[in-house]
This record gives sequence, structure tokens and C-alpha cells, in this order.
Amino acid sequence: MYDTHPLHRRRRLRDWAISIPMAAALVAGLYLWLNHIKEQNAQERAAMANTKIVYVADPVQKLVRRTDGSYYKATPEAEAPYTGTYDYTAVEDHDVVVPGNVSVKERHEQPHLLWHHLTFTNDIEVRIIGPHEADRTPRVERLRCTVEPVDASKPSYTGDPHARSRLKIGPHEEGTGAGRLRGLFSNRGRQLCQDRITILVPDGSLQP
Repeated sequence: MYDTHPLHRRRRLRDWAISIPMAAALVAGLYLWLNHIKEQNAQERAAMANTKIVYVADPVQKLVRRTDGSYYKATPEAEAPYTGTYDYTAVEDHDVVVPGNVSVKERHEQPHLLWHHLTFTNDIEVRIIGPHEADRTPRVERLRCTVEPVDASKPSYTGDPHARSRLKIGPHEEGTGAGRLRGLFSNRGRQLCQDRITILVPDGSLQP
């Protein structure tokens, strides 16, 4: 049986009068939020599509022989055998000899609410200088990846290209569906580009 008491009917009507506007407000808020996210994603995709990767050469570091007779020494990390640090000795202007190193993994300080550094991956190659090459100087060459707009009059990606992004350079978004939603709350994704580091030496032997 339905309760037909006037007081109870008025109470139910009052509850409906409160709950319906609240539900409508929640639906409207969710719709506006999703619309904002959709517009933001469209702007990011447009910026990425108007962005290209370019490589800028750092000054070449000329290598000198180390005290152990080698030009460099590779120190692999035990927990990650395919990454490591390469130590070497270079000569700068006025014949100043300085120690240096390059690493497959680099940590860049970047103050943030939740973390204070980001880890980037470099592309490091050791190349043996051939006996008939014109330049037989042992050296370290580094090409730093950076970004430029395709059309300078339009918005383009202005972040650090070493960082991981859920979007990639070009007209297509990286990932679909749930992957895009997860990307809204994190910076996980692919690294847009890596610095290209080449160690050129007369021979490729590594010191222990």
C-alpha cells in the first residue's frame, strides 16, 4: 500500500525537489568538465601536430688518453645491464684537461608538487674511427634534441622534449580510450626524443 498521508507526501515531494536539482547540477558539471578536457586535448594535439624535432650540436669534446691508457671507461649499472655511465678525460681551450662523463640515464632537476626530478634516456653509441677516416681525433659528439614549430604563427609544443608525454609529435594522439584518460592524471608515456651521443675512439676496447 502507498502511504497517502499528506505529511509524508509533502516530505517525499520536498526530497525530490532537492535531489533532482542536485543530480542535474552533477550531470551538468560532469558534462562541462568532459567538454573542457576534450577541448584541452584538441589544443594539445594541434600543438603537437605543429611541432617538429630538431637536433642541435653541442661543442665537440676532444678526448685525451686516461692514466690507464684508455680513452673512456664504461661503468654498467648492476640492476640495469644495458645502461651505464661512460667516464672520459677531455681537453678544453688553453689545453685544460678535465674529467667528464655521459650517462644513458640522466636526472634533470625539475621542482614540482609531487617530485623533484625527471629521468631521461640518452642514445649513446661507441664508434671506432676507421684508419682511413679524414678526422681521426678521439672525441665525444652530442646532438641535443629540441623542438621547433612547423608554423611559427600557430601554437606548438613548448615543453621539454626529453620528458615523457602521452602525445607524440604529429597529428595522431598517443594511445586511445582508457590510456588517454590515465594520461590526464599522469605524465607517463613515451619520451619524445633522446640526445644522440657518440664516443669516437681509435679502438673500442673497454677497461675493467
